[in-house]
Amino acid sequence: MRIKMFRYLSLAVCMLVCSVPLAFGAEPEKNSSQEPVQLEAEELVFDQASGTYLAEREVVLRQGGQELKADRVRWKDETSEAEAFGDVHFSGPDGELFGDEMFLNLASGQGQVANGRILVHDPKFHISGTTIAKTGERSYRVEEGTFTSCDGPVPSWKFTASDLDVTMGGYAWAKNVKFHIYDVPVLYLPIIGYPVKTERESGLLIPSVGYSDSRGSQLFMSYYQVIDRNQDATFYLDYLSRLGLGKGLEYRYIFGHDNRGALKGYHVNGFSGHDDSFAFDWLHRGTLPGRVRLTADVEYVDNREFFSDFGEAAEEYNKDKVETVVAANRHWGKNNLTGQVKYTKDLEQSNDETLQRLPELQFALLKRRLWGSPFYFDLDTSAVHLWREEGLKGARLSMRPALTGVFRLGGVVDVTSELGYRERLYTSTQGEERHGLFDFSTRLSSRLARAYAVDVKSVDKIQHVMQPEVLYQYRPFQDQSDLPQFEAEDYLYGRNTISYGLINRLIARSEAASGEVDYREFLYFRLAQEFDVEESMRHPLAPQGQGRPFSDLRAEFILRPTRWNYFDIDTRYDISGPDNFLTFHAETGLVDQKGNALSLRYRYNRDVQEYLATKLELSLLKPIYLSFENRRELQGGANLENVLNLEYRAQCWSLYLTCRDRDGDQEVTINFALAGLDFTSHPGSRRKPL
Repeated sequence: MRIKMFRYLSLAVCMLVCSVPLAFGAEPEKNSSQEPVQLEAEELVFDQASGTYLAEREVVLRQGGQELKADRVRWKDETSEAEAFGDVHFSGPDGELFGDEMFLNLASGQGQVANGRILVHDPKFHISGTTIAKTGERSYRVEEGTFTSCDGPVPSWKFTASDLDVTMGGYAWAKNVKFHIYDVPVLYLPIIGYPVKTERESGLLIPSVGYSDSRGSQLFMSYYQVIDRNQDATFYLDYLSRLGLGKGLEYRYIFGHDNRGALKGYHVNGFSGHDDSFAFDWLHRGTLPGRVRLTADVEYVDNREFFSDFGEAAEEYNKDKVETVVAANRHWGKNNLTGQVKYTKDLEQSNDETLQRLPELQFALLKRRLWGSPFYFDLDTSAVHLWREEGLKGARLSMRPALTGVFRLGGVVDVTSELGYRERLYTSTQGEERHGLFDFSTRLSSRLARAYAVDVKSVDKIQHVMQPEVLYQYRPFQDQSDLPQFEAEDYLYGRNTISYGLINRLIARSEAASGEVDYREFLYFRLAQEFDVEESMRHPLAPQGQGRPFSDLRAEFILRPTRWNYFDIDTRYDISGPDNFLTFHAETGLVDQKGNALSLRYRYNRDVQEYLATKLELSLLKPIYLSFENRRELQGGANLENVLNLEYRAQCWSLYLTCRDRDGDQEVTINFALAGLDFTSHPGSRRKPL
């Protein structure tokens, strides 16, 4: 608790310092002190001897974007000094100042107010004190001060300090600091000092607590460190009573040539019978000298239990492998050169037989037109070293030149034909091999469209687009059993197939009163299938499982009736099998753009899985915001996962509660935030180390 209060007070000090100059009129607008002064009042007298205006009743003094209102004002134009009395209200571009009496120099921005209160607009804060004074160019003093982001005479929370001395760019020192819930003090510190910066600041972040059946009692703490304008880091220290002590580091950076990334590491000292575990993650995108594009997607864990312990989504806690890919790419003209290394770690079994690509080099000549003809030439080459601790290892060189012809028949049908030849050279622990194979394909496609006038709300026209497509592919059937079999592409199966499909699209056109036209595709429907010519010519008495030339029927359906609901289907249908649906994936949902949403997702893979996922988000119960997720296995009726998030959002503070039930592991996490002082991300994101 003590750590948390240090952080809160330091943020309060920072916001106070950043707000006072605006409230006192220091540089609210460029050259505002050179703007003419307007003084209005029901009674206005000028004292020529002292050069002072005396204004009373409904007094308003304006200069640029600054305005001073009071019951009585003395204004000295020569020195730009104002003294205001009674119901004083001063407003600037970003804040307002209220008080009983105020002295203000509009030219310098220096001044003092008695029984003052500052209201900062963005973000919203209230700062008050018996005296608020600017004592120097960058120094301030507040006596008997309070700070809160809550409205009302009795705020839900506030800080108080007997004296607060602040030097911008230096330090803030506060004495006799108390933190209050409503009017009840709950924490006292005799003195506090904190470096004051107007930009990002280092400091302890708000901790969160929770309980999990597998991890036990949980306490997540973190410290944020500003390194430079383009670099920062977060240090993590987590206590998991049944698992271990977690320590982590996340380093973020942005350098020249659009280089940016994040590097994360996390280590758990296991206890209560648990082993130590470690995880590392690095994401990078950027351009090196010489216009070389560098990308890195590095992920490593020492054991699978790390994901089961810390993963939040099914794609995380069910992971069976992790991959590391670091690639450098150079593109010039129609040439592209890429080099990369790829390392895979199998988390389910021994990694000794896992194939690694260390390294791989790819060079491509992109399609280029030949002398103004309808023919194009391209070339793909790759060289890869394939390595594993145990088993077959070696290298493969592959080259595929191709000639493509592009034609248009009758102005309606587009024809694209391609003839290619793939040459592969191998050197491995089995010896050296070489193999060449040609392939041929022809694609025919068209686009037919017609628009229909309608009168449905804001829609005036609907366009129907049909896109039929036929693709023929041929590759000779050759025996390749003498080649090393590293992976699937080492055996190129023969093809003699015709693929055909039909796409239908419906596009709505609407025109606003202003004349602005909007187009929205609200329906997409695609059917596709493949016919195997080779299989169709097999003898009727061929072994079972052969002689079935037609592939599964693939259907994709996307419907967007309005901008706030959707319906999607993606399925594969076996036209000849007893159990016809191979896969059936469907999802539908409603979203009202006000924080309310409902989605249903159904997944069916024959002989593998069948489950229903539901997600509900509600803001109708304000100030309570709710989200609930459920994944339920339909075949066995078991719940795979339940996640409930509750947020109570008061005017100046929020309380978060997350309950999770997965695989018999129940977990509860609690987070608390004060408005304007919570610079951490949403609850739950911190609990995942990587």
